[in-house]
Amino acid sequence: MRPRVDLGRSWDRGTEWGAVQSLLGAEARTPLGRERAHAAAPLTDPDAVEAALARTSEARAALAAEGPPPLDDLPDPRPILERCRTEGAVLDGAELLRLLPLLDAGPRITAWGRAARPVAPAIAAVTETLPSLTDLRDTLRPALDDDGSLTDRASPRLRQLRQQIRDRRRRVVESLERLIQAEGDRVFAERFVTIRHGRYVVPVRSDARARLRGIVHDRSQSGQTVFLEPDSVVEANNDLVQALREEEQETLRILDALTAAVRARLDPLDALVEAVADLDWLFARAHFAERTGATAPVVDRAGRVALRRARHPLLLAQAWRDAGREVVPVDVDLSPDRPILVVTGPNAGGKTIALKTLALAALLAQTGCHVPAAEGSRLPVFGRLFAIVGDDQSVAENLSTFSAFVKQVREVLEEADARSLVLLDELGAGTDPDEGAALAQAILETLADRGALVVATTHLEPLRGFASSEPRARNASVEFDTATLAPTFRLRYDVPGQSYALAIAGRLGLSPELIARAETHRSTDAARVSQLLAWLDEASRCEAERTLAIERRESEAAARLAAAREAQAAAERRARDVVERARAEASGLLTDVRRAVAAEWERLKRPSRSREGLAQSRQRLREVTARIAPPPVPAPDHDPASLAPGVTVTAPHLGLRGELVAITGDSATVRAGAVTVRVPVSALRPLDPAAAPEGAAAPPAGNGWRSKRGTGAGRSAADRDRSGPGGETGRAIPGELMLIGRTTDEACGLVEKYLDDAFMAGLPRVRLVHGKGTGALRKAVRGLLADHPLVESFRDGEPVEGGTGATVAALRMS
Repeated sequence: MRPRVDLGRSWDRGTEWGAVQSLLGAEARTPLGRERAHAAAPLTDPDAVEAALARTSEARAALAAEGPPPLDDLPDPRPILERCRTEGAVLDGAELLRLLPLLDAGPRITAWGRAARPVAPAIAAVTETLPSLTDLRDTLRPALDDDGSLTDRASPRLRQLRQQIRDRRRRVVESLERLIQAEGDRVFAERFVTIRHGRYVVPVRSDARARLRGIVHDRSQSGQTVFLEPDSVVEANNDLVQALREEEQETLRILDALTAAVRARLDPLDALVEAVADLDWLFARAHFAERTGATAPVVDRAGRVALRRARHPLLLAQAWRDAGREVVPVDVDLSPDRPILVVTGPNAGGKTIALKTLALAALLAQTGCHVPAAEGSRLPVFGRLFAIVGDDQSVAENLSTFSAFVKQVREVLEEADARSLVLLDELGAGTDPDEGAALAQAILETLADRGALVVATTHLEPLRGFASSEPRARNASVEFDTATLAPTFRLRYDVPGQSYALAIAGRLGLSPELIARAETHRSTDAARVSQLLAWLDEASRCEAERTLAIERRESEAAARLAAAREAQAAAERRARDVVERARAEASGLLTDVRRAVAAEWERLKRPSRSREGLAQSRQRLREVTARIAPPPVPAPDHDPASLAPGVTVTAPHLGLRGELVAITGDSATVRAGAVTVRVPVSALRPLDPAAAPEGAAAPPAGNGWRSKRGTGAGRSAADRDRSGPGGETGRAIPGELMLIGRTTDEACGLVEKYLDDAFMAGLPRVRLVHGKGTGALRKAVRGLLADHPLVESFRDGEPVEGGTGATVAALRMS
């Protein structure tokens, strides 16, 4: 394998580019497009690359708007066209028939392009310039049958000859059939007419040969039958054969004329073939981009690589086949001021995958393909791509691993320049570690001097130190989970990685005793470096976990805020609907009242009204007035002046009792034990402080339910039935129970009693507010609900219901 890649030539072994070309080819719909995909030549001009990427973006937009262009079932016409170029060559009917799908596709592609013009104007401009070959299509179509044979419409002479052939064949066959009917089994071995050597004959018994004069054309294998052309049909057979020869000559003449028609249009046919190939290759790139979730990279003319969440295309293909398999993305950063990236870490941790992901992203972008990476990823346009990936040792050439490496590096150093990307896998391996590291450092410095971008993987400790101290270099490592002793395949920057060789060896089955002995053989400095790197790994991982937790909490908060805003908007919409309905109802009611008053007024104006009639009118007016009278406003059951800071109050709708701390406008602050809440002043009632301990959950005034420690805990079902659906006093049961500040035992007692009362009151569901805290109170409440016979189901509250700080339980309705 030569390490150098000419970007106009396919490359397989180092970066698996050939396999990616096969993936692209699988997305094509014609042999022409598949050939373009397999021969995809990366571009080296930045303007050309940007134009190709823009065309792929247009193709994706056209796919979404109009679907793919009509390219299905198009065979490759190029061998037929090539044969047509040969002087004197005549295409047969089957070859001419294979040109028709191409000729039919031209107008369909043009029509598709017109429909896609709003989203893909550049592609539409190409489809509108396709050569028009309808005249050639109209010439070939009527002349060819579905099997490639010529139809009677191919020429008037051919139609005439075929009619003559049918007539003459019928006459010959009828003559022979009459002969068979007349002579019967005395002469003929079988009663049928057949053909031998292009002439109609009859099967005659050998022993009866003398009874019928004619020409023998064949004999059966047994010799018992001869196939004889009677003298009576010889002339008719001659006429038939002559007509068949004339038909053959006319057929050859027509095919020659059709071939000449094709030959006259070879240039537009070639242009149409090229356009179809280009279009199929373009949409193969679009299909591939859609399948991989790719994005158009930004062409960075400053030479910077900034791939975000890039994924290896072949791993993505495996994930398509293995549903549920996850492909871990990597970030790759390189810039002209820090052109060297040294990647370290354990074997099978993803170092080589990171190299190949970068190489394939560059090759894809420079062939006009979108890359499987996040939006905003940037790539320069490379003039050359070099890779030394894998072991290239050769017994035949007497090359060891290190010798093969040196040979390839020599070729790289001969040609690398400022527009080159160089990928070096396992740099410095295959020889003495100290000398290998020294040689590797010199290679990296030389490549950096030339301005090339370099990514190298290694296990050598001196190269980690070089990357940390060299201003033009940067460390990166593949992450390793020390808890599971498995790689995570994520790439971390500015953190050198360990090889974890002993840990991995232990995980793969080597005995703990052997691993322990190996640890004793490590040098003191190496052990200290490993400990330091392990500490850095752990610190980085903890920091990453904290960052992830913060991001998760921010995401949850944002989601809750959005849900709350949506709930608020929904409530406002419902309020507007209620107001509109109320206005409509009020308008209708007012109309009814006006109509009733008018009717009574007309009655009152009559002079014959009696005293009894006047009384009835007054009664009807009172009834109408009652329909629009506002409901009575209940008088407050307490003196508002009695609510002052320090007073013990209760909030019946919350089941809360506590001390009034402050009043601000229409709201008040109430402290119940360790909990402080804000409630409307109008919802508070003063309470004698001696009635219950501060912070206890008090039932709403007269609601009839209380803790089982009170007098209501032991009520029988009959007592509850007598008290009615509203509890002991007949008052309504609230739809929620406040448990914040309670112990688990207190909360369970309150919940049991509350569920009984809520069920008797006919409530379909209730809300139990337990808060979040340590989660103990929530767990106890949910444990009780899980086994309670009156509970149908339960769930976390919606954001507007308190989220996970509340549980909403649905009660059984029968």
